[in-house]
Amino acid sequence: NEMNYMLGRIPPAFADAVADKTVSLKAFAVDAETCSAKIEMLVPEQDVKEANQILARDPAKKIILFSQGYTLPETTQLSALFKLDEKTLQVAHEDTLHSAELGKLRASVEMMYAMITQARADIDPMSRNSVAWGKEFAQQQIAHCNKTFSNSANVATACECQVTKLAEVVSEKQMRYVDYINSNPYAQGTGSGKNFAEIKRNIDASCGLRK
Repeated sequence: NEMNYMLGRIPPAFADAVADKTVSLKAFAVDAETCSAKIEMLVPEQDVKEANQILARDPAKKIILFSQGYTLPETTQLSALFKLDEKTLQVAHEDTLHSAELGKLRASVEMMYAMITQARADIDPMSRNSVAWGKEFAQQQIAHCNKTFSNSANVATACECQVTKLAEVVSEKQMRYVDYINSNPYAQGTGSGKNFAEIKRNIDASCGLRK
């Protein structure tokens, strides 16, 4: 399933767009004899504009990416022809390469949502969040804190303090973007999340958390 493939590979802003039903994808057979198929994908105009604006602010990065064959979507309607392997019924290997239509589409959408995820993880230090985190997500963050700061005194109370204070500043969606940045060395190298890092350092100190 192409959508599941993309959800498993593309940064979290893509999953949010899918959940919001602003992204749609359909696949259909073109020629049964040659195992040819086509996908048609619709992405939101706002996301296309946002990603292109982000890249336009960094001309050097744009030149490097384009020289490597990476391009951003310029329209909301995307499509690609591809073939399926007759034995496995998976996408044929040659169609996963950047030189192929499907490979280009995948890379283009991934690049777009990587940029959007990184940009949205850049938290304004003065921002405030009024929407409570979901209970399950908050518990996951507390568990991660307990593991990270296991040597701190009163770690359970201190971690509850940390998550409570983080939720006053950062939305659950933004926090998931930050978690993605922190788990991705390339994304960290872009400088995304540096404002959050400072915010979190101050919160950790105020809650008595020490590594």
